[in-house]
Amino acid sequence: MAGAAVVRPDRGYWALWLVAVSVLLVSGLAAAATGVVGQMPHVWLFSTVGFTWLTLSWTEDTRLPRPSLHLGATLAALAALGGSTAVLMAAAPADVLRTTLGIPVQAFTMAWVYRMGRRITATPAHPPIEGVGPWRNSWVRGWVPTTSVDLALLGLAALASGVAGLLVGAAPGLWWGNVPLDVAAQWLTHVFVVASVGGATTLITFGIWSPDDLDQPWLRVLLIWLGSVAVLWWVYATGAVNMAWLAVLPAVYVALTYRMWITSTYGLLVGLVSILLSPSLNTLATQAGPVPLGSVMDLLVSTLILVSLLVAQLNQRRMQLLADLAAEQADARRQAEVLQNVFETMRDGVVLVDRELNVRMHNGAAVSLLGRGFPARRPESWTDYFRLTRLDGTPLVEAELTASDHLVLRIADTPRVLRQTAARISEDPETRWMIFFTDVTEHQARLQELSGFAGVVAHDLRAPLSSLEGWLEMAEESLMLRDSAQASALLARARASNRRMRQVIEDWLSYTVEREGALELVDLPLVVPVQEVLAQTQSAGPREVVVDAPHAVRADAGLVRQLLANLLGNALKFTRPGEPPHVEVRSSPALRDMVCVEVSDHGIGLPAGEEERIFDDFHRAPGAGMEREGYGIGLAACRRIVERHGGEIWARTNEHGGATVAFTLPAAHGAEAPLSPDW
Repeated sequence: MAGAAVVRPDRGYWALWLVAVSVLLVSGLAAAATGVVGQMPHVWLFSTVGFTWLTLSWTEDTRLPRPSLHLGATLAALAALGGSTAVLMAAAPADVLRTTLGIPVQAFTMAWVYRMGRRITATPAHPPIEGVGPWRNSWVRGWVPTTSVDLALLGLAALASGVAGLLVGAAPGLWWGNVPLDVAAQWLTHVFVVASVGGATTLITFGIWSPDDLDQPWLRVLLIWLGSVAVLWWVYATGAVNMAWLAVLPAVYVALTYRMWITSTYGLLVGLVSILLSPSLNTLATQAGPVPLGSVMDLLVSTLILVSLLVAQLNQRRMQLLADLAAEQADARRQAEVLQNVFETMRDGVVLVDRELNVRMHNGAAVSLLGRGFPARRPESWTDYFRLTRLDGTPLVEAELTASDHLVLRIADTPRVLRQTAARISEDPETRWMIFFTDVTEHQARLQELSGFAGVVAHDLRAPLSSLEGWLEMAEESLMLRDSAQASALLARARASNRRMRQVIEDWLSYTVEREGALELVDLPLVVPVQEVLAQTQSAGPREVVVDAPHAVRADAGLVRQLLANLLGNALKFTRPGEPPHVEVRSSPALRDMVCVEVSDHGIGLPAGEEERIFDDFHRAPGAGMEREGYGIGLAACRRIVERHGGEIWARTNEHGGATVAFTLPAAHGAEAPLSPDW
């Protein structure tokens, strides 16, 4: 049992201290008025009240109480009241001295045995009480019984105190040297009953009472107590001890219905009535066997009260467990609601399946990612139901479903790549696997882009690097031979290889910006970026350019320039052998407040079936176009620029046999650029 901090007595302590003084004073006066020296006293509550009174000054978890003024005052008051009672009973001086010493010894013995028993058995301390001071909580923690073991310890402590009182002489004229064995047994029985039951009820009554108990139905409890008093009076008056069990029924009812504090108070009042009525049994003409009827009734009443306390403890524990269970259930419901909300709002799909891959639970994200709902009954094949394949497009066998890292399915003929993680959560066949789905379509596309780009860069940079190294070596040899003209020509070729490598890097940087950069939208006349691009390419040689683009668009100026630079660059590059480039740039209104722009040439045209594929990343159309320099990212970048503006792009072979690439961009607010002269 954990030690309690040393606390100072408060007003509650002194209130109970005065109550103990009052009860012992009344008890002593009653014993002096009705008792005879050397006989069992009719009313003698010193054994119970003295023990409880002493515990008020022993709140620390120590083997012996700490010396203090209030502890000394309590022991002195016990001794004084005991000695005064013996004097009032006209006891001999030796009996007065024995009683003066015996009362404190008896109370201390019971307190010490009970305290040591609790320390040895390590019974749990009573929990703190709300709304009371530190002294009372310290006292409650150290003394109030909480288990049936504590009640048994109180009985043992009471029996030990009875033996100590008989050895010393706690009652005038009753000590081991001058009483017969039957009187000693009756004394021990009486002290055992009164001290153990009275000690338990007083500790509980005065210990765990709280202001909340004021709202209890006291009138009903009072009526039940009066019924018990009537039964006990009838038993004591008639000697029908065998009918005393009738008093058990109301005690059990109180224990099962009301709080522990009320049960202990009820038992305390019943025990008090029993003590007041018990002397009448000593006057009955007949005795029921060798054991005095008073002792029999003491045992019956004590058993009745102890049983009610045990039932109350069990009922209190049951109510506490029910309250804890209700709190746990409420907490579990709250956690379940939180988890359900998290489960339903997850962007990743979650599916719980059993050993046979029957779906037990799933969230909405799983349905969205897989493109269709789960059927009520398991289909013959999940892979066929969702049209699942491997990354390479080969069919996926259902036996490999939980072992596959990636799944590919088609939503409206568009491939979607899902990363799958299957976790085995238990051996329960009903909940065997938890499968997580994450949409990695874009991530997979980026990986393919990077893989393709790495291949393109490795291929296209290797050639100019090799050429650069070769031209430089040859130029070095020419310089050694003092052939400056040959060295200059070789260095010019080296510079061309270097420009080609730089173009690869610049194209990739532009491609990255076009993919992820932020848009800065402005109203832009189309003629402006067209003129800027054509001005940069004017040194490439003779060409014929027609510009008829009077409209303005709402777009990012830098990206529009890059878009037109790629398209015009292709139109000027992919020409027929021996013919100068002929390019036309025209704009016209389109639907939904868009502007359509067409870039046409008279070049080599598009191979059949390549109209859509030329916009794929790193794709180069077969045929004569493969002979031209390029990396397959220019038109892919054009499509990405147009789509980021909300437009569309397409290509076709025109009536001149060349290619026409058209795209749409959002129109500006009615602004048109002046007509531009032909280039």
